[in-house]
Amino acid sequence: MTQNRRRSPESFKREAVDLVLVGTPLRHVAETLGIAESLLGKRKCQYEHQGDDAFPGNGKQRGESAELRQLRQQLA
Repeated sequence: MTQNRRRSPESFKREAVDLVLVGTPLRHVAETLGIAESLLGKRKCQYEHQGDDAFPGNGKQRGESAELRQLRQQLA
């Protein structure tokens, strides 16, 4: 049996992380939103390390990654 991977919009991810950052217990947020605690923990860490560049989705690059890609194209 195969499982389809659920995709969440960037806004959903940011709202979930925001709830955790304001003090709502991670376990409560995960249960309420129907996602795994480990996934929410990973998203929180990703947001803490990358800030606004976190959760680009759909192959879109932001910040330094997009700039680096553009520079490589110019050199080529």
